[in-house]
Amino acid sequence: MRELILHIGRAKTGTTTWQGMVGLNRKELESAGVKLPKFFHGDNHGELAAAFAAQPGRLGRAFAVESPEDQLELQVKMAKKFERDLTDGTWLFTSEHLSTRLRGPDEVDGLYEFLGRFFDRIKVFAYVRRPDDLAPSAFAETIKAGRTHGFNRKYALQARAFFDHAAFVKIWERPLRSEITFTLRPYVRAGHLEDMWQTLFTLAALTPPPFQLAESTTAINESLSAAALRYLQEVNPLVPDGLISSKPRRLLIAALSGRSGERLLLAPNVHDTLESEQLLAGGLSQMDLTGDPRWQAWFDAPPALTGDWPKLGDLERVEFNNLVKDAGVTLNEHAEEPAPPGEASRVIRRAAVRLTKW
Repeated sequence: MRELILHIGRAKTGTTTWQGMVGLNRKELESAGVKLPKFFHGDNHGELAAAFAAQPGRLGRAFAVESPEDQLELQVKMAKKFERDLTDGTWLFTSEHLSTRLRGPDEVDGLYEFLGRFFDRIKVFAYVRRPDDLAPSAFAETIKAGRTHGFNRKYALQARAFFDHAAFVKIWERPLRSEITFTLRPYVRAGHLEDMWQTLFTLAALTPPPFQLAESTTAINESLSAAALRYLQEVNPLVPDGLISSKPRRLLIAALSGRSGERLLLAPNVHDTLESEQLLAGGLSQMDLTGDPRWQAWFDAPPALTGDWPKLGDLERVEFNNLVKDAGVTLNEHAEEPAPPGEASRVIRRAAVRLTKW
């Protein structure tokens, strides 16, 4: 019997931190009966999402996937590794990219059919964050990725998939297929990592290790103040992004994270949009999730604080400009529309990815 525990996120629910802990505790988990793959690149098994997403985007480019033919090639490579390395027992795969990149039931069906060739049972679990708490954090990630849009009603509607948890469940659960189960859990900060471990071992029907698992001390995601995010939004068009890596952007974000300040609050019009779209609870019904104190805490949490998008003063801009200079990042003097990558650039990028990933 071969069983897969498939953890799929969702966004901003401590996934990266937990994946780091999984990697640190590989031996302890395997001793407890949870097997971890060595054929993926790192602790985040994003290849699974790149291989089956209809629009793999930047994630796909990270794995040299830029066409349906590339996806098929990646699937073939993964199948060979599965056939070579998988043994009977309980395995854990984890990637939040599965919940962000696979956006329709057909994509998920493709993933399930592929995994069903190698596993007798597939147990999927995901965590969801209250949309009013999630929205500022999710918006901040888009700015850190280089976007320049506003934190407003338009953003909330365009990012609806992040907030509509009920629609997300429908995409992933398969109630008519007994070999596939889906478990939804609430993201509640207090005790969250412990709940993730408990969920894993409950699904695996295994006894957790009789000791505290090691936690990573490495900073995972830099947190930026609201003012730093506003500054980054303004200079994003001026940040030089490389062909293969985005080192200047990473250096810039790291520098800005050193400037303390008030955190970004939920924009009032974003709150109003979530409320009018009936998404303040992600479309979930408390009546369907009774009897669990963590779900009770999720629904009963006080509403997120709201506040306007900050305005920067001249002194703040000077301070941020000095941080950028000290970080060794040179901003382009004039924003230009990026030219589409040529074939030579694409070949270079793909070659670099293949050398590092495969």
